[in-house]
Amino acid sequence: MHTGINKNTPLYIAPANPAGRKLAKRLRSAGYCVNGFVDNLKQGDDIVNDVAHFPATAKVVLHKATYTDNVAAGLLQRQFKQKRLWLCHDDDGSPLSTASSTQPEHTAACNISFARYALPLSYRLNKLLFAICSRLFWMARLTTPKRRYLYYAEGFFDTNVLLAYREHKRQFANEPFLLGINLKQKISELDEDKEKFEKLSLKVLWRICCARRIIVDHEYTGDTFRLLRKRIPVVQLWHGLPYKALSGNRHYPDICDEVFVSSSDWFNKEIFPKIFRAKAYLSLGYPRNDAFSQSPMLRDWINAEPYNTLQQIQKNAGDIIVYAPTYRDWGNNEYPLDLAAIDTWCRKHNRAFVLKFHPFISRLFGEAMGLTENNALQQLPSYPNIYLYPSGKNIYPWLAQSYALVTDYSSIAYDFLLSDKPIVYFQYDKEEYLKLRGETLVSDSDFIAGEVVESTEEMLTALGNTKPHSSALKMKFGMKNQLASEQICRLVRD
Repeated sequence: MHTGINKNTPLYIAPANPAGRKLAKRLRSAGYCVNGFVDNLKQGDDIVNDVAHFPATAKVVLHKATYTDNVAAGLLQRQFKQKRLWLCHDDDGSPLSTASSTQPEHTAACNISFARYALPLSYRLNKLLFAICSRLFWMARLTTPKRRYLYYAEGFFDTNVLLAYREHKRQFANEPFLLGINLKQKISELDEDKEKFEKLSLKVLWRICCARRIIVDHEYTGDTFRLLRKRIPVVQLWHGLPYKALSGNRHYPDICDEVFVSSSDWFNKEIFPKIFRAKAYLSLGYPRNDAFSQSPMLRDWINAEPYNTLQQIQKNAGDIIVYAPTYRDWGNNEYPLDLAAIDTWCRKHNRAFVLKFHPFISRLFGEAMGLTENNALQQLPSYPNIYLYPSGKNIYPWLAQSYALVTDYSSIAYDFLLSDKPIVYFQYDKEEYLKLRGETLVSDSDFIAGEVVESTEEMLTALGNTKPHSSALKMKFGMKNQLASEQICRLVRD
């Protein structure tokens, strides 16, 4: 295939996410001249944000993903010429895979070719359809009474939006409704909820037209949410204080949410305004953190393993320790846990070790351990003091009862500051993490509130010498033990 790209052509990969960095590594190993990345959301010495700083002879190489067309459209809007955009392909013409890093380097070059990128006609037609629907939706909202509140999610209901909805419904049963698009989870407690919907029926569309506000705890880039937020004020609850870099929504100049809610005054001043566009930033707390301020009987246990299961484990094995690592989206998720050593330590110290993995990793781990149940707590065979918590369920009612937390770079560490209990940071791959994820949003001094370890042995030693973490970070961030759900309900209705 004639491409106009050779081994001397300066190449920049877009975007600078983990998949893009894997593609850069493969191209470099094949002898191509990869000088850096193009990304308007990230900063770094090897990242170009502006076309004015892009070398005249360089090409932008896109890797094929669900978001490729959106990335390309963004580049074109920022004045990158279409003739400078290229796609990587394998020799058979299929888009180059970035899922595997096991391909021998000597075969990498012969398996790679390039083709000019062009926005597909379907993308352009979808944009036109979106514009028409947006206009019709705006006209419909001009004549409808605004008396409903839409709690919205795509893929799954995360804990903050679900708990906020439940509190709103307890206080004002006829106002809120819950809409989940393309759901991949089953929450049995919602089976009888007549205000929970999964499709855009005429009934749901009418309620959306009557919605005063939309409440979310994630950013969604699909057409449905973009259409809704264009005409309805958004309350963004988000889902945690971040350590790692986030995209936010500042790259969408036409977006400005009504309110952004977090659990920290400091983050609302120093971090979130840099990545999220909103008219106001309020530190009302996260609904999922209400568990830290409530007794077990007062917590909302929806989509969590029952309290009597937790009590039984505490009775049989002792206080629980929760291990909740972040997901490595570059593919290396083989956590170096010595399960035998952990189980022996737990039996000696009367502890139970509860694993809370990302859904994909939890499934693979469960299969490797011979487990068959995906939606309930399971005891590991041969390791009676270690349990696998169902990945799609809420761990926070258990976390509030735990003796300590073991994590790595996850925002769960910030939430656990409210417990005043020990935190151990199991950061065995820090160098690789920073290399592939890029610069963090905060310094380590504004994240670490406990001991950092790199092996199971060090982790167990740290757990044996635990002491409550320093309260300095909690004070600096302005985090408070308060009930967020009630305050958010009042905010949404004001």
